[in-house]
Amino acid sequence: MNKPKRLHRGDKIAIVSLSWGGLGDDAFIHKFYIAKSRLEKDFGLEVVAMPHALKGSEFVAMHPELRAKDLMDAFEDSSVHAIFCAIGGDDTIRTISYV
Repeated sequence: MNKPKRLHRGDKIAIVSLSWGGLGDDAFIHKFYIAKSRLEKDFGLEVVAMPHALKGSEFVAMHPELRAKDLMDAFEDSSVHAIFCAIGGDDTIRTISYV
């Protein structure tokens, strides 16, 4: 097993929503901005939400192929040092055939 490298100030992290897309819903989007602010100010990280991560629970639920695309694009982007899953669990299984 490979141990991931430690993150450093200035490193870019990508946010994906592999399961529930609620982080992009009006009721929860403020939580994203709080976390983004803390990661950037306190740890000096560059936080980037992948294109479909914040589109809302209905959109994300209907597009497992776009959730998988966000993940694969984040892996392929050499400027991304880490990938954080915004929220996830039960519905992530539907992305498997697209990875």
